[in-house]
Amino acid sequence: MTTEDGIDRATALREAARTEPETIDVDDVVDLLVRGDRETRRTAFDAYETLTTVRPAAVDSAVARLERHLVDDDADVRRRAALTTGALVETDPDSFARLVPELRTVGADSTEPGREPAIAALSKLAFERPTAVVPAVDTLLEICDESVTLPDDPSIERGVPAVESDSEASLKQERELRDQLRVHAIAALTLVAAEDASALRGSVSSVSDLLEDDHTHVRAAACEVLEAVAIEFPGDVVPFAPELAERAVSDGKHPVPWRAADALVGLEVEFPEKVGDAVAPVVGGLSRFLDSKDADRRRIGVTLVVDAAVAQPETIEPVVPTLRELLADDDAAVRTKAALALGFADVGSARPALVELAETDPDEPVRNAADRALERLERTEDDAE
Repeated sequence: MTTEDGIDRATALREAARTEPETIDVDDVVDLLVRGDRETRRTAFDAYETLTTVRPAAVDSAVARLERHLVDDDADVRRRAALTTGALVETDPDSFARLVPELRTVGADSTEPGREPAIAALSKLAFERPTAVVPAVDTLLEICDESVTLPDDPSIERGVPAVESDSEASLKQERELRDQLRVHAIAALTLVAAEDASALRGSVSSVSDLLEDDHTHVRAAACEVLEAVAIEFPGDVVPFAPELAERAVSDGKHPVPWRAADALVGLEVEFPEKVGDAVAPVVGGLSRFLDSKDADRRRIGVTLVVDAAVAQPETIEPVVPTLRELLADDDAAVRTKAALALGFADVGSARPALVELAETDPDEPVRNAADRALERLERTEDDAE
């Protein structure tokens, strides 16, 4: 079929969809979407939208036709079918979910021309129906770890940068496209983990490797996946608490530190001492949370400091001055945990502020925390005598 024939056929189908939709074989429309040129596909898409609006059952036939194309012997047909699926999946995600096995097969093969379109289609489906793509979690995760490596920057002599070659420019473009796909894939996995954390349990180690990725959004989303798993299955994630702690205190790109800290807080409910051990060596870096104007971040920071104070009391010395200031914080939860941290760390110099807090704070949990801190200080002093 020539380009002109394809456009003519798509135009005729579009008109029939408006006037005689019951006469259309949806396979014809799908074949044009898969095999046609850009203008043909655009016109066929209009026909598809019109037809499925008045004949919703036609969607199932369209999906069945795409299912056949996705297993076609011709690799280019599979690629085009994956592209078409990606373009249509959001129109009826429940129907297109049946294509997950075929998309996974195409997306899992690094030699497949349709690999990236298949992964893009799976990612789009995940945004609509996260649990539908659970069988393809491994495929989505694999692409996340496959960034395109650029050569070292050319040396600059006399302040004049070297001219970028066509091949270098092409490689940069390839990397940008791959990074877009990786970001979509890891974002899809955050949605899957939020809906069904068990789907990522077996992949925690691979996800943790992404904490070192050079793309900010990939690192941040990896933290989100780990947080979701940590809430449901903390024992699977706790071995990676040190890596999360390092991200929380040293990563300079928003929102990675906050996401990493959230994951640690998810862990500390069941494993406060292990989180404390992970945080203790880098506790000084938690100042970025303790000094924040955002109350949620201060709460997170002081929660982690409490864990460090319980596990290794001597390590929190760098943040003791800040903790004293936080005893007067506007947020009751921050005051409560600042008092606990000072008590666990046996900071005797905080006694006057803790006494005042125990006697005058309007919130009972704060007063109770201050009393507990004072009791610990008294026991320490008694033991010393």
